[in-house]
Amino acid sequence: MSMMKIFALLILLLFQSCGGGTTTGNPVSPIQLRMEDRQPFALIKRSWDLLIAPAHAAATGVKFCFKRLRFKPDAVTNGSNFDLAIGEVDIIPGGFNLLTVSLPHGTYERVEFDLEKECDGTLLKPSVSFTNGAAFSSQDHITIKFEGTYVVGASGTLTLDIDPLFDALDLVASDNDIKPFLEAATGDFP
Repeated sequence: MSMMKIFALLILLLFQSCGGGTTTGNPVSPIQLRMEDRQPFALIKRSWDLLIAPAHAAATGVKFCFKRLRFKPDAVTNGSNFDLAIGEVDIIPGGFNLLTVSLPHGTYERVEFDLEKECDGTLLKPSVSFTNGAAFSSQDHITIKFEGTYVVGASGTLTLDIDPLFDALDLVASDNDIKPFLEAATGDFP
């Protein structure tokens, strides 16, 4: 190999190694996950439903047993998966902060949660429980989804709209309805 070819190869390798990005990988930022019923007047409607029974009862006392969390990216961003140790959580329509996760910068188009029984290590603890005129619960593995577009470039809060989940639970008439109704309901985020 001639000296000129070796020199050209060294220059080419030097310029290829000087690309964008960081030497420590993709930067991450802490993102607070918040869940709330974002429909206008939703809290007023739910309060009214408790006073005067609608055609079907409103779901109350909703508890989800969280096991896993997945952030599904656009075509460019890598996804992120988290095993959760938060256990059973009261799902409050008025809103609550669920947890904070560190996400790589990028664009995410879907958030998924896996709900599973016995998430706190308690035998036979249901993955979902609530009342809507009667008490209901499920031992099934259930995946709930939220869709939208969220760009992570700094710390922030991602608010997930749980109104479709409550609407689905309002219609449940048996324990066997819970999994298909929740999995068919898709929440959203900005």
